[in-house]
Amino acid sequence: MKSFAIEIESIAKGPKELTYQLPIQAKIQKQIPGKDRPDYFLAELETPVFWVDEKQDINTEVTHLILCTKKKSQFIASDMKEVIVAIAYVINDAVLTEHTLDFKKCKYVATGKANALKKWGLF
Repeated sequence: MKSFAIEIESIAKGPKELTYQLPIQAKIQKQIPGKDRPDYFLAELETPVFWVDEKQDINTEVTHLILCTKKKSQFIASDMKEVIVAIAYVINDAVLTEHTLDFKKCKYVATGKANALKKWGLF
C-alpha cells in the first residue's frame, strides 16, 4: 500500500481538546488488521496532538492514530471524501512495528470526518 495524506476536519464525538486542534493532518502509513476486522490504518500525525485526561492524570503528546471507517459503505483510501472515521490514539509505540492491532495499545477517543489530501503539507 502506498502512503497518502489525510485531514481530519471535524469531530462529531470526542474530547474538547481534540476539537481545538483541528484540522489534524496525518500520513496513512499502513493497513493493520485487528481481531474484529481487517481494515484499521496506522496514521502518523504531521503535528502531535495533546491528550489531556484529568481523571486519569494524563497530559501527553500523541504522534500516531489508528483509524477505521464507521460505515461499511465507506473506505479509507487516497481519494476518500468526507469519510466518517473512528479515531484511536496509539498509546504504546509497539503498534508501529506489529502486524496485528492490539487494542490494549490504543485508546479510542473520537469519531470524526476525514478527507484525503492532494498535497502533503510538511511530510
